[in-house]
Amino acid sequence: MNAAHRDGNHITTEAVYAGHIKGAPKPFAVPMATLLDLNGRQITSDQDYYAINRVLAQSGLPADWTPPTP
Repeated sequence: MNAAHRDGNHITTEAVYAGHIKGAPKPFAVPMATLLDLNGRQITSDQDYYAINRVLAQSGLPADWTPPTP
């Protein structure tokens, strides 16, 4: 995690989302943000934000790529 900020019942984190999509020629590492809403000590909402176009480009996949159906 690169940074975190709390304001009352809301937490924002900045980090790097990294991995390797099965079948992709290269791994990826892109910036991301996570927004958490709390009720006391319990997380009630978790929202992640990152640019899928950057994930696909770094992975060497086309912009219109979709995961294969199992």
